[in-house]
Amino acid sequence: MLKKLIKSDFGKRLIVFIAYTYIRFVWATSRVERVCPTESEPFFTEARPFILAFWHSRILLMPYHWVPTGRKIHMLISQHNDGELIARAVRPFGVEWVPGSSRRGGKEALYAMIRLLRGGDTIGITPDGPKGPRQRVKPGIIHVAKLGRVPILPVTYAVKRRWVAGSWDRFVIALPFNRIYLTVGQPLDVTDLTVEAASAALEVAMNDQMAAADAHFGFPTTPPGAPLTGTEEEA
Repeated sequence: MLKKLIKSDFGKRLIVFIAYTYIRFVWATSRVERVCPTESEPFFTEARPFILAFWHSRILLMPYHWVPTGRKIHMLISQHNDGELIARAVRPFGVEWVPGSSRRGGKEALYAMIRLLRGGDTIGITPDGPKGPRQRVKPGIIHVAKLGRVPILPVTYAVKRRWVAGSWDRFVIALPFNRIYLTVGQPLDVTDLTVEAASAALEVAMNDQMAAADAHFGFPTTPPGAPLTGTEEEA
């Protein structure tokens, strides 16, 4: 019965409404601190194209990294049912959907993202999505950055009051009446790096960034999943 409800159009609209309302409620009842280095701030205040990179576990409040700019961002979201629900929930925040993933529609999504970047737009990617391994960078984001000729900015957040799901990504659900700590990392230029070196550098930067954000509220570091296999590295 529940599966039928989720797959129905009414069920999808209901879930999207609840998710959107919950995100707004958490944000409205929380105190927010944002930390952004001088080198990264112009990417948010000026119309510069770049790739926003964040782990799948921190997707819930991620639209608020972008909302203050008043500009749209195009986010790579998988084409399965969960992806559609995420896309519909974040659209009111100015987040457009680029359908595709490493497993479905990858080539079409790659070309679409490159066109958007070369046209001056910005892309959001979860390098470990949609199925993991957790906190491991797949090379797709590096290929997009190289072909689009743009830097990658890692972003994350931590919250004081949270519930951590037992999912593959250890998804963090922020609770209302909270403290939110948003952080932006240094821009990573991958132009002169190999795909392997760039992937490793981004992975270290993102994991260090999230560990530091969680430590801000006294939480332990979430360890990455098992390393990528050769097959996954091509995904």
